[in-house]
Amino acid sequence: MRKKTNRIGIGCGCGGGGSSSGSFAVASSRMMHYYSSSSSTSLSTRLGMTSSRRSDTESSTDNDKTAQQQQQQQEQNQEQESENTLLHPDDFGPIPHPKHLSPSSAMAFKECPQSFLFQYLYKIKQPTNHVLAKGSMCHSALEHIFDLEPKERTIENLHNMLRVEWAENRLEDEYRFLFERENEENQEGDDIINNNNNNNSNENDGSSSSSNIERERDIEAEIEWGQSALQLLDNYYRSEDPRTIQRPNPHKREVWVSANLSIDPTVGVTAANANANANTNNNDSLQQQQQQQQTAEESSFKVRGIIDRIDMVRESSRQVALKIIDYKSGKAPNLKYSPSMNQHIFQKNFYQLKIYALLLREKNAAAGTSAKNNEMELRYLKLHYLNSVNGRAKPWEMDLGETQDIRDAELNEVHRDLSQIWMDISSLVQTQDPNAFIGCDRSFCFCHVCRDRFVPGTVWEKPSK
Repeated sequence: MRKKTNRIGIGCGCGGGGSSSGSFAVASSRMMHYYSSSSSTSLSTRLGMTSSRRSDTESSTDNDKTAQQQQQQQEQNQEQESENTLLHPDDFGPIPHPKHLSPSSAMAFKECPQSFLFQYLYKIKQPTNHVLAKGSMCHSALEHIFDLEPKERTIENLHNMLRVEWAENRLEDEYRFLFERENEENQEGDDIINNNNNNNSNENDGSSSSSNIERERDIEAEIEWGQSALQLLDNYYRSEDPRTIQRPNPHKREVWVSANLSIDPTVGVTAANANANANTNNNDSLQQQQQQQQTAEESSFKVRGIIDRIDMVRESSRQVALKIIDYKSGKAPNLKYSPSMNQHIFQKNFYQLKIYALLLREKNAAAGTSAKNNEMELRYLKLHYLNSVNGRAKPWEMDLGETQDIRDAELNEVHRDLSQIWMDISSLVQTQDPNAFIGCDRSFCFCHVCRDRFVPGTVWEKPSK
C-alpha cells in the first residue's frame, strides 16, 4: 500500500489536539467525504452532519449504494463458495522455486516450512487482520510526516495523516471486511422473505438464506480501532518528536534494497560482482559471457526488502555512520527471562534488520563503493516499537561493531544462515512433495487455518496421538 499522496497542510483547522482521546472520526473534510458516502447515520452524526445535507440527488445516491451492496454481497457469496471448496496441490501445478527471498519469507521458512509453502509458493494470501491494518496505517503516517517541514510535524498532522490514509483505503477489498457485521435488525425480515420464496418452487433458486444476509459496518468497533492506532502514534511522538529531526535526516525513507548473495558464504562479497565481470569482459565471446552469467546466477540467490528509514549518525570520532530504523506497531518483547534467553530474543528480533544491513553492504561492494571512497559505513540498527508492556513506545538499539571486521563477522553469520535457508528450500522443492513441507506447533500460525482447506492427506498433517 505505502503510496505517495499529498498530505501537506491537512492538519490546518482540524481537531485532535495532542491526544488520541478525541473521536477517530473527527478529521479532515476529505475523511468526511469518504465516510459519509458509505457509512451509517451514526458515523455521520459523529462527523457533525445532519439529514438536511441530503438533496435531490438522494435517490440516485441510494441507487448507487444499493448496487454497490449487491455487488459486495455477490462477491461475498463467491468467496464463501470458494472457501467451502477443498483445495488440492494439483490445483497449483508443480511446486515452483522462489525467485528471491525477503526477510519475511526467510523468517517464515525458518519458523514454519508449511506456512512458507502456502504463502510464498502457492501464493495463498493471508487475510488482513486488524493488527496488520493498524501497522500498515501507522507506517504510512510515520513515513509521510517527514514530507512536511519540521515545524509542521505536529501530532495533529500525524493523526490526520493516518485518518486520511484510512479514509482512502477503508473500503478497498483488503480492508472493507474488517468491520463488517450482519445486520441483525434485517435478519428476521430476510428469513420471512426467504421462507416465502422457498414456498414458490418456480422462483426458488436453491440458495440458502445466509446468502441474503445484509452486512453493515460496525462503526463503534472501527472508531475504537482507530483510536488505538492514534494511541500508537502518540506513543511514537513521546519517544521521538519529529520536529527535532533536522535535515539531512531522515537520510532515506522506504528504501528498496536487493543483492545477489553467493550460495557459498565463504566466497565473500556478493556474487553480483561475478555477474558484472561476465558482462564487462569484451574479449570473451557472447556465448562465453552467457555461460559465465548462468554460472553466476546458479551460484547465487537474490534477497530483497524494504527499509522504513535510514538516518545519518554523528559519532564521537567525527565520522558519520548510518543507522537503519524499522517501525514496529506490535509490543516490544518483554525481556524478563534469563540473560541468555533475553539475548536470544534480542538477536532474533534484529534478524530482519541484519539482513537489510547485509544487503546494503553487498550492494555497495558490487558497485565498488566503500567508506574509503567517502561512502558512509552502516553500523547501527534500531527497532522502534510503538508499544510495550507499560503502554509506551520502546526503541531497541544495536551496534553492529566498532570496526569493519567486527561488523563483517556479524553479517557473515546472517549470510550463512540465508544460504542454508535457500539450499533447504531448494531441496524441498526438488522433492515436489507438499508433505515434505512440515508445519509448526504455534497456535497462531497460518498453516493451521490453511491446512484445513486442503483435501485430507494431500499436505502435511500433524500426526494423531
